[in-house]
Amino acid sequence: MTRVDPGAPLVGRRRLAVPRVAVVGVHGYGAAHILNALALQDRGILELVALVDPAGGPLIRDGVRVPEERLPVRLDSMDDLLGRIPVDIVVIATPLHTHAALAMAALRAGADVLLEKPPVTDLATLALLEGAVAETGGMVQVGFQSLGSHALAELQRAIAAGELGELRAIGASGSWTRPHGYWTRSRWAGRRHLDGERVADGAVANPFAHAVMTSLRIAGWDTPEAIGGIETDLRRVNDIEVDDTSTVLVRPSAVGATRFAGTLTCAFTLAGPVEADPVILVRGTEGEATLSYTTDRLTLSTRAGETPYGRTDLLENLIHARRGDAGLLSPLAATGGFVRVIETVGDAPVRPIGDGHVTWEGEGAERRPVLRDAEGAVRRAVAAERLFSELDGLAWR
Repeated sequence: MTRVDPGAPLVGRRRLAVPRVAVVGVHGYGAAHILNALALQDRGILELVALVDPAGGPLIRDGVRVPEERLPVRLDSMDDLLGRIPVDIVVIATPLHTHAALAMAALRAGADVLLEKPPVTDLATLALLEGAVAETGGMVQVGFQSLGSHALAELQRAIAAGELGELRAIGASGSWTRPHGYWTRSRWAGRRHLDGERVADGAVANPFAHAVMTSLRIAGWDTPEAIGGIETDLRRVNDIEVDDTSTVLVRPSAVGATRFAGTLTCAFTLAGPVEADPVILVRGTEGEATLSYTTDRLTLSTRAGETPYGRTDLLENLIHARRGDAGLLSPLAATGGFVRVIETVGDAPVRPIGDGHVTWEGEGAERRPVLRDAEGAVRRAVAAERLFSELDGLAWR
């Protein structure tokens, strides 16, 4: 991992019309960032100049190999990148516990940053990274792609216009399925700590991070000070250190209650029977809304039908923000409430669910658990604003 030298001299920032972009961490979701950067390059919006890839090997996204002839130079480390190639934006898609150090190195080298979610996993590290932003004058956009959703923007507009009345409850629900290979894909997967570093992986902090962050944006709880109480009920069916089946109740402080005075309920599982679209439910005194944040679809009870929307790409938004043409849609400064939640989750106990409640399907890396009544428990928890442990009739509660 790149080590940040706090005494290293700051490098001045450039605001080129066509910024030079590097992607650090190119496997997994990093390959999606590369494909996106190549598409923006084809439109003349940026120039992709380097990749940082110590592992090597082909780059594959959704089973399709990224053509080698379209790729720029590959380097072994962030230090190699910053010491050799002028770069204006660094996209960081590396293991969770490396985010802060790499982002601070990029900022001090004069680059702005698109940092994958979660940006960091505790408030102390967030403060360090925010300090680097203030010191360098750089920008950090966090990769919560759902915050670029036009469906979210329309929901926020409808709420502000009073179409749903006074908000009473917000609930995020998700039931996905993840095989054994998901938890063995890397050394840090499913870990709370690794090599002395805080990782805090898990269903709430990573796979369903967009659901948590988008719900907090709707609530207006962007800062740690907006959060009051946090209750957790974290479970696991896999042999991991973190949660894969979780409920979290978040309530506001007096500060947060000025924006939304109700409860945010999060209920997730990675041991569902099928891959279902996660949704955010918003209930008000005059109506309800359902936001599918992965597909940018919005249903309002005050209108007929479901409406599909597009979304603004966060890298393109960062480029416009550098020019002064737009504000950041997912700035680091607006993730304090999220980090407060996942810090609490990362420190809370995780209880195993007995094998008698789980059916295993498939073989090898594709072997996956199916937790009995997982989908129903998720729906019920959100509807009742309760933890799993508080649901009547749930066998594994």
